[in-house]
Amino acid sequence: MRTLLFLAAVCAVALSMMRVPMTKVVHEREQYNTKLIGEYLKQKYIKNYKFNNDAYNEGLSDYQNAQYYGTLSIGTPPQNFKILFDTGSSNLWVPCSDCPSNNLACQFHAKFNCKKSTTCTATGAQFAIQYGSGSMTGVVDNDIVCFGDSKSGFCTDKTQGFACAEQEPGVSFVAAKFDGILGMGFDSISVNKIPQPMDQIFANTAICDQQLFAFWLSRDANDVANGGEMTLCGMDSNHYTGQIAWAPLIADDYWRIKLDKLTIKGASYGAGVAAIVDTGTSLLTGPTDDITKIQKAIGAIPLGNGEYTVPCKLVPALPEITFTIAGKDFKLAGKDYILQVTSQGTTICLSGFMGLDIPAPNGPLWILGDVFIGRFYSVFDRGNDRVGFAMSK
Repeated sequence: MRTLLFLAAVCAVALSMMRVPMTKVVHEREQYNTKLIGEYLKQKYIKNYKFNNDAYNEGLSDYQNAQYYGTLSIGTPPQNFKILFDTGSSNLWVPCSDCPSNNLACQFHAKFNCKKSTTCTATGAQFAIQYGSGSMTGVVDNDIVCFGDSKSGFCTDKTQGFACAEQEPGVSFVAAKFDGILGMGFDSISVNKIPQPMDQIFANTAICDQQLFAFWLSRDANDVANGGEMTLCGMDSNHYTGQIAWAPLIADDYWRIKLDKLTIKGASYGAGVAAIVDTGTSLLTGPTDDITKIQKAIGAIPLGNGEYTVPCKLVPALPEITFTIAGKDFKLAGKDYILQVTSQGTTICLSGFMGLDIPAPNGPLWILGDVFIGRFYSVFDRGNDRVGFAMSK
């Protein structure tokens, strides 16, 4: 009898959780330009920030560096897209079939065609997201959006709004492995105040009994296809050890929590500063003064453009770096915060830390990107306004 009850409970949990497998992009040296990443993040987190066009050509660099994407389908019959899941923004957009032929980024990716979906409504509303090198512009369509594919059951109704991008600025998205972006932040920062697909999923208690989603990012460089997994409406204990340690949100815009401190070789930094957990950011950023001291502590050598390198043979001997969040210590070893990138067959080791000064009211600020999330299973709990971490398996 106990066995039957246990199996019933397991089945109930399985039915109420959606799994979205993720694919990983291998690091390439040419993709990295930390000055561009810094400009992009300033655009993302500093309101009304004007991109420094005199110094740089593109402002979308960090989306290019973000390594992990999964599948989303839109419409009836479903049109499938490779999507970057970004907890640092709050809008869904995909390329539009109406994009001009000279828009290479659009032409090289899957495009949504409202006319080929029996459930699509073209609202005619205009949409624009300001990036560094210009605006991503398009129109707002309404249609069914499904996580995974249309057979998953984790779908919105046909009133879900999203941006159909007709123009993407610059060339940054031309080589991107993903087609579009799903922002998983909060509606308060959504352009045009368009509600997110998760709002409908979370409201459907028949399929979703937990208003949360979680990320497991594989750091196995030899297993590109199995890049990780996002779960919606539940957590997968197969991907973490120990208990989830929870940190309450301190704002309702981003997944913003309090960083108690960061410690390396007995020295502490960032006490009481806010940190945003951002799956759309590849690196780990903090105030420049603190990051410079951390780079020195790990023996990193500056290369210019904000990049630092260490000899790959020294990575196993690098010091641990401890993040204390909600009274719990989270430790990164050298292999966790050093990125191996290749260029023309040569591998170098770059520091995963980058200095970034965000002024008030949003800053000072730490951004915990994939360098951190790759080590710690990360849970984003909308129902209880908190973020949780546990050691990834």
